[in-house]
Parts: sequence; structure tokens; C-alpha cells
Amino acid sequence: MKKILNYISVALALSLTGCKGMLDVEPRTYVESDQAINTVLGMEAAINGAYAKLRINTYYGLAMVVYPELLADNVRLVQAATQSGRGVGYDVNNPGSHLNIWTPAYSAINAANLIIEKADAVGDGTDAEKASFKAQAYFLRALVYFDLLKTYAYNPNYIQGNADLGVPLLTEAVDDLTKITYPERATVAAGYSLVEQDLSEAIRYFQQPDVNGRAGAPFYGTKAAAHALLSRLYLYWGAAKWDAAVEQADLAIDEGVGLFQPDAASYLNMWTEPSNPESVFEVQFASINEVPQTSNNNTIQAFYQQERNGSQFLGWGDVVIASNFLSAFEQGDIRRELVVPYTRSNGEQVIQTDKFSGSKGIFGWDNVPVIRISEVYLNRAEAQAQLGRVQEAQEDLNRIRTRAGLAAITPQGADLLTAIRRERRLELAFEGQRFFDLTRLGIDISKETIVPIPFSDYRILAPLPQSEIDINSNLIQNRGY
Repeated sequence: MKKILNYISVALALSLTGCKGMLDVEPRTYVESDQAINTVLGMEAAINGAYAKLRINTYYGLAMVVYPELLADNVRLVQAATQSGRGVGYDVNNPGSHLNIWTPAYSAINAANLIIEKADAVGDGTDAEKASFKAQAYFLRALVYFDLLKTYAYNPNYIQGNADLGVPLLTEAVDDLTKITYPERATVAAGYSLVEQDLSEAIRYFQQPDVNGRAGAPFYGTKAAAHALLSRLYLYWGAAKWDAAVEQADLAIDEGVGLFQPDAASYLNMWTEPSNPESVFEVQFASINEVPQTSNNNTIQAFYQQERNGSQFLGWGDVVIASNFLSAFEQGDIRRELVVPYTRSNGEQVIQTDKFSGSKGIFGWDNVPVIRISEVYLNRAEAQAQLGRVQEAQEDLNRIRTRAGLAAITPQGADLLTAIRRERRLELAFEGQRFFDLTRLGIDISKETIVPIPFSDYRILAPLPQSEIDINSNLIQNRGY
């Protein structure tokens, strides 16, 4: 029976242990669910515990950022002589070398389900506080389910071999063993519909009076973040949703959470800020103690960078920039300054990204932007181009280009889409989006070190954890595994 708990966290207690000091209730390490969330203080602790699931090393704490870059074509591993072993297999898309977000994702989903179910029973909460709890939980659940669908299922427009299964969709909380079920995988279409529904619910609750009090803190869900995530969802969804992608991008931009940096200097400076001013939503590491393991070991910066500190080295810097990415830059692109040369101990000349550079004062201590306002403009540009609204698409494209110090351009037709997607690759590089941008479009992955990975290859999808299939015989494994 213990193994079952790997699948769905029974977890409000686990949620609370992720936010020590937030809940002044005894005992601090375990609180029964009915007792824990019947007060505003307890519910705030539960919300913080739910967000804490995103910080886990196998999720946004590392894997959801670095591995989608290694699985795609922006980066490579350093020479074998100085490799630490980090990322080995991912760079050549070995079977099974893929994301494995299942456990933290379903733990976060169960925490969100508990909050949704219990929010109205918070005795000392105002209507606005209860609405805020539910709004954030719906936003969080939508984000996590969308991540699961991107990882374990095909884009609905590029289903391969009739493999249209998504992931199990759990919308009821599990707070004791009697509530554990063994669900089947729902279809991809059903999964996308639930994400859409959850974001619509989040927006409905965020719209209630006095709910958006945390709009200036991008590490909490907001109406802007829900609109922005909807714009991303609709872009992935395809033709039937392109108009909606434009509408949601407009609404997200109008909210003013995540401020587009207007010039090259402010763009470069934003990567040194403790909280990125362009973030519409980001995962916060409020304390160095929240960083996965040691900060110079298994953090995003430690994978992307190595630094000399006297006679010692900080970080491993195994994941460096691929030549085919560098060749995509135009002369004068300010973003080229965020990829910097470095000489490793064996003399290998490499290029490292400087996007994650210990912006909070210690090596490896960075918040993680999940949605930036620049992406929202690019979402809108791509949807406008698909709809044949050439001028509008060009305006958003050139907003990104001119900020990078490049000349405005006026491509049309297929050339316009190509230009937008090229800017998307350059703008969002090393932030964990490249692999998913390729798979949402059904594009083969061109690798620097091996032959291209056809989109029809089974390795495009992550395998479901075998431990979950052993527990739940209703789960069907992805093909090829």
C-alpha cells in the first residue's frame, strides 16, 4: 500500500512541510487536513506548500528547464574528459532519458484539489480570500496538467499511430487511503479541455473584487498569468484556437504583470535581478535553503555554468551552447551577450549561457521564469501570422527584434512564421521551451552530435514511470517503452 502513495500524494501534510515557518500551528511537521486548512493562515500555508512542489529538482528546480534544452538542439554536453555525468543520455535522446515530472506534478495537483475543495470552509476568511485561494489552485493545477500533457502526450495536431492518450485527470482530492483510485489515461483532447476549464475558472475567481492583491509578486498566480498561460495553451491547440490565443495574449499584456524591457540595456540587466521584471509567473526560491541540494551542485546554474573561484570551481557547466544555435544570431544581436566564452580545465573552449547566474547573490540561487511577457508577445505574433494578420504579426515580431538591437523586417507568408519562430528560439533559449516548441509543431529534432530524431520516433514522448504502471494496471505505457 505504501507504494501507492508514490502515485498520488496524500499530501496536505507534505504540502505543509514544504513551507516551514509559514504555519504557526502545532505540530509543525504534520497537521490533519481538516485542521490545517480551516483558517486563512492554514490555507496560506497550503498554497505555499503547493507552489513548493514546483521547486523540486525533477521539476522546475532543474529538470523542466535544462532537460528540454538537452533533448532539443540548443545545447550539447562538454567533452567526455571533463564531464561530471550530468545530462549524459539526454543529449543523444537515449531511450528513457527524458523528463520524469510525474510524482511532483501529481503531488501538486492533489494539493491544488484539496485547496479547491476546502477553500469555502475557511471560517475566518473573507469572500475575496476564499476566491484567491481557489483562483491560485486552479491556475496551479492547469499549469501542472499542461506540463504533464506536453511531456507524456502528443500535441493534438500531431498524434502518432493513434496514440491519443494524455494523462489521468484527477480533480478530487485524496486525503486518506480510502480515496485512492486507479484511473485510466484520458485523451489528449480531454486534457487540453481541462486545462482550458481550469484557467477559465482561475480567471473568474481572480476577477472578483479585491482578489488580485499579489499582482506585483509574479511567484503567485494572477489573472495575468492565467491569461498568459491560456495564450500558450491555445497556440499549442492549433487553428481552431488562434483567435483565442490573440485575445488571451491581449488580456495578459493589458494586466501589466511582467513588464516588457524596452531596450538592450534593461534586457541585459533583467537577468541579474532577483526577480525577473519580465516574469508574468516565476518559481521563487525565497531562501538558499530551498535550492535543490547544494547550490553549486545540482542547480540550473551548476548545469549551465562553471566558474573559477580562486583555485576552486563552482558548478559543473556540462551543458554548453551548440554551434547550430550560435549560428542563428544576426550581427549586433544583444542577446549574444548572454552567451559567454569559457575555457574549461582541459582547455576546451565552450560557450555558456549567462541567463541563470546566481542573481540572488549566491551561485545557483535564481528564481525560474516560467512565463515571460516576451513569450506572450511571441504567442500573439505567431497566432496573428497564422490568421493572415501580417501587419499585426510583424509589429510583435519587430518589438522583440528592435529591443535586441536588430533592424525591423517585413516578411510575409511562410517567411513570417519562420522569422517569428526563429525569434522565439533565440528569445526563450535555455528556459526550457525549445523541445516543446518543436514537438508542438511536429518538427524533427536536428542534433549537433547525432542524426536527427524524427518526430515519429517513440523517444519524443517520455515514458510513464514503470513504478506507476506496476501499481495501476489501467495505465497504458507510451509506445516503444
